[in-house]
Amino acid sequence: MKQFFILLSLCCGLFAQDSYANCSENNEQCAEIGKWDFSIAIGAGVATNPIRGGAHVPLVILPYINYYGDKFFFDNTTAGYTFIEQKKFDISLITQLNTEQAYFERFHPSNILVKNSFTGESSNPVITPEPDGSNPPTSQPGSDGVDSDDDNGVTGDGNDSNNDKEEPEPSESAESISLDTISKRDWALDGGILASWYFENSAKLTLVLLHDITNTYQGYHGRLDYSFVIPTQTDNPSRLKVKLGAEYKDKRLVDYYYGISLKDSQSQHHLYQGKATLNPYVGIAFNYKLNSNWQLKFSARHTWLGAGIKESPLVDQSSTSNIFIGGLYEF
Repeated sequence: MKQFFILLSLCCGLFAQDSYANCSENNEQCAEIGKWDFSIAIGAGVATNPIRGGAHVPLVILPYINYYGDKFFFDNTTAGYTFIEQKKFDISLITQLNTEQAYFERFHPSNILVKNSFTGESSNPVITPEPDGSNPPTSQPGSDGVDSDDDNGVTGDGNDSNNDKEEPEPSESAESISLDTISKRDWALDGGILASWYFENSAKLTLVLLHDITNTYQGYHGRLDYSFVIPTQTDNPSRLKVKLGAEYKDKRLVDYYYGISLKDSQSQHHLYQGKATLNPYVGIAFNYKLNSNWQLKFSARHTWLGAGIKESPLVDQSSTSNIFIGGLYEF
């Protein structure tokens, strides 16, 4: 809890900083107002699953659907309404499916409508200006989204429990606890605030605060990250973007998804009560424009799980990773 309010206090102080929403033609933080964007990435990748018995998710076809109006926006799994929009920052109300459930169910939308392969980018990051200067970009307050966000590198085998933590005594092995033996974790819908501060050179600070509005896990979580673009020297338009951040998950969320109660196991040795945790992460995305429709795309993200999650008998990894490489086609 204390870490969460430290992050919040840091963000609040940044209102006084000299930032600037640099909305130029080459800025990926901009998009055309009132236009639906459809694109699809085709390639190869994987999203690792830290749950014991959970399968890693292959990433082959990733669709992206985005819309940005004057106030309303939709970005894959996130819908929002921007009620404060200034030159230096914007604040929006958003709602989205909680992405934690994606570890417990293969066909969760977050495993299909991935937030542009884990770095929270919009699906059209490399912009070529129109020759006549038409269709100038406008502010895109929701483009940073909440991942999965969501929500999430080196890939690992989620079934190799010897890599990250010691095994219990054989007589009470945690192997008896897995995705197949626990009670069902339900879907949840989150709602809250997305705030973004814009700096020069396409840098951005993003704060997300979300609460369970369906009374499923009855908790909240948040995210704070800073993203920036590294200049590239290529013949065609390209962009290399890095994101550093951390996710906070409160005790109720962690306990609902990763805790072990008598509903999951009758053995007292398996019982576990979740604790609030902080998960730091790093992400990278590279896009290289091949022509008017196609881009070469690479992205990866690595998240280190906090003690409150990785100490659960249900978890057999201390981190999760996502990686994807392929082609992105814009319709």
